[in-house]
Amino acid sequence: MSLHIVLPGLLWPSSPHHPPALQSLKTPALSRLAGCGSTVRRPALAAEYLLASLFGLDERAPFGALRRAGQGEAVNSRQWLAADAVHLRFARDALLLTDAPDVAPDAEEAAALCASWNAHFANIGWLYMGAGGHGHLALHEPVTVDTTPPGGALGRKIDVRLPSGPDGAKVRQWMNETQMLFHSHPVNAAREEAGRPAINSLWFWGAGVAVARAQARPIQVWSDNALARGMALAAGVRTAPLPAQINVALLPDNLVVLDAALAPSLYLDAEAWAQAALTLEQHWIVPALAALRRGDVQTLTLTLSGDDGRIDVTVQRRDLMKFWRRPFSVVASS
Repeated sequence: MSLHIVLPGLLWPSSPHHPPALQSLKTPALSRLAGCGSTVRRPALAAEYLLASLFGLDERAPFGALRRAGQGEAVNSRQWLAADAVHLRFARDALLLTDAPDVAPDAEEAAALCASWNAHFANIGWLYMGAGGHGHLALHEPVTVDTTPPGGALGRKIDVRLPSGPDGAKVRQWMNETQMLFHSHPVNAAREEAGRPAINSLWFWGAGVAVARAQARPIQVWSDNALARGMALAAGVRTAPLPAQINVALLPDNLVVLDAALAPSLYLDAEAWAQAALTLEQHWIVPALAALRRGDVQTLTLTLSGDDGRIDVTVQRRDLMKFWRRPFSVVASS
């Protein structure tokens, strides 16, 4: 019976030189646990695919429908596409994708953009999007399309990450038309006047119908990540947002997903990432180490991921006696 803590984005990319914010970063509890445990290294996965692997799912999972369920919406037999408000910008000769906090629409902006989109694309489906911009499109007709989740696209060149497959051209056309529709939209005119980035496209990904076929061994999943909660629901596992009393979650057979470091890692924001790492260390890893020392849990599993790969560390309580093991650093050098 293991407590499993999943930390997407908490492996900073290897580099011969690191920014000052990373050179002084100290995470002794995490370094101790990762250093004394048994380690398995795996290839890198987008964060969404990492979550899917924890529930017996793969890259073909209906991510849009699952995330919608994790937001508290009723499951139905419609095919859904995740549709996220994004800002496309040119950097040198590449078009990059971002959904940084200053891109996220408020409820009024989201409602206005949805109303325009639904009027223009009435023959395709119906878009639902609230504050924050993580929307979902209910399709009138199903599509067969290969897409890239945000964890594999944000901060990256999008030319090789656009929808593909049998209906890829159709979905790419929707994106192109959306860009033209949003270009002169009053919402974006107001945002630009206020110095905020325009919401100039929607990123479509994760097509499919929600089905209860996920698998998981934990008895409780704790996370503020709607996709993780949706997958737990599909597996018939209890789920809840992260608790105010952290020790409630640090028990055997619990799965805790902590993704505070993910966005800074995708955008290579070293200062924000270092702050997220310190917060996770203080609020979660230190108490988890204490729970292992006390014997509240006998086994602790940590899953850390980043652009360079994924590391699964399993620490038995008796492993804490192995003081000769070298501490592990989440900031690697090449």
